[in-house]
Amino acid sequence: MKANKICGILNLSECKAGLQPLTKNRPLAAMPFACRYRLIDFPLSNMTNAGINTIAMFLNENNRSLFDHIRSGKEWDLNTMYGGLFVFDERNADDFSQENYDNSLNFLTKSATEYVVIMGSKMICNIDLKSVLQHHKQQDADVTVVYKKITAPIEAGDHENLMTLDLTPEGKILENTMVEKSEQVSKSSALNLEIYLLKQELLLKLLANYRETGRDFSLDAVMKLAVEHTNASGFEHTGYLRQIYSVNSYFEGNFDMLEDQNLSALFQENQKIHTKAKNEVPTFYAENSDIKDCLVANGCLLRGAAEHSLIFRNVVLEEDASVRNSMIMQGAKVGAGARLEYVIADKKSVIAPGVELIGTRDNPIVVKKDEQIETSRGAEVG
Repeated sequence: MKANKICGILNLSECKAGLQPLTKNRPLAAMPFACRYRLIDFPLSNMTNAGINTIAMFLNENNRSLFDHIRSGKEWDLNTMYGGLFVFDERNADDFSQENYDNSLNFLTKSATEYVVIMGSKMICNIDLKSVLQHHKQQDADVTVVYKKITAPIEAGDHENLMTLDLTPEGKILENTMVEKSEQVSKSSALNLEIYLLKQELLLKLLANYRETGRDFSLDAVMKLAVEHTNASGFEHTGYLRQIYSVNSYFEGNFDMLEDQNLSALFQENQKIHTKAKNEVPTFYAENSDIKDCLVANGCLLRGAAEHSLIFRNVVLEEDASVRNSMIMQGAKVGAGARLEYVIADKKSVIAPGVELIGTRDNPIVVKKDEQIETSRGAEVG
């Protein structure tokens, strides 16, 4: 007998084009965040914190960096005899849609669970899925969709395509509307966070019905139809949220973490976000270093100055270097006397001594992974 057990599906076939060149060799889910984490850590932790120990990841591209980060799933207690993490990497399938559909079906039928939670990695949040399940049962809903009410309009171009929900006062979903990137999202709209909870039996029926239409398989499309044609209910998320769809949204999301209220809302003590453990020495601050209003990981060697910036693991900041409003990712090196402002320096990049890189908040300069920068430039060139 199934005892209200839940399995999870991480739908990671997400658009990453807006984050180029940062996503050239990594999927969206593997993007570094807040000095120590990756985007995949948030949905994966949300699931395992709710006691979900059977999780499928559906992928369709080169995911070496993602596999290296997750490995056996030990940090999320997924390296157990029962359940575990199942990876379906279908980028080389001759018939991607058929392969995707078959794997979904096989995973669900073998998971021996009553409920299924579906999430992606582009919506950063920390949510109690146990409360979502409780709400689902109380509402006697077929599908429960997590949403967030926005407090100010989102201007056209400041988001990727989003869906908004039209809800009754009781929380029933009347309509699930796509808002194109070229359209404004009005104040008080209920944003669909694309987090769904439903019974496994219902999802199997929805998958079978969708397959009969003859269309290429798309889990996103299946769930959109499910919300529109079943008894669907909304669950309001009131905590931190950031949609990652572009270099700028990624930049802003990281800088949100320099505000205490956002940091504490996302990294809650009673709902921890887990990540790959790395045992490294503490960061060394030289006597003449000047580090203000920064989030700093371990293993760094800091001899210069940094202000209002995020400094990831194993960064070297040489003497007289100045970093402001920038992200310096793991293993990057900033040479002596270099000056960086509104810069994203990707993993293991090197900024030569004396180089100046000056971007803007709306157009940060991106230094590619492993790239060596020998000459100065401004935002209009970057």
